[in-house]
Amino acid sequence: MYIVAETWFPAKNATKVGKLYLEMMNKYPDDRSIAKPIIQSSIRSIKDGIHALAVSSIKPGKVKEAMDLLSNRMLMMASIEGYVYEIYITYDIVEAMPLVGLQAPPE
Repeated sequence: MYIVAETWFPAKNATKVGKLYLEMMNKYPDDRSIAKPIIQSSIRSIKDGIHALAVSSIKPGKVKEAMDLLSNRMLMMASIEGYVYEIYITYDIVEAMPLVGLQAPPE
């Protein structure tokens, strides 16, 4: 399973976001016993500002802890005007195939 955070914010607030991001990561650092970062942060410009994406692979049995950690991070960032986020869980192919009654192909 993967936990994904997508964020959007106005370009005029990029410096504020960058500074608060550093504070956030000091306050809520990655915990590899909970999740392993796959994409630490991927940033792109969009017509309304900036879009960022982060993806981590969740350790077995650690969904709640991963969600709690990411929620705390996002709530801290949400203090910036115009900053919006979405957090969601996705499945890899091995986990997803049984949801539709199939088995994943062998690796």
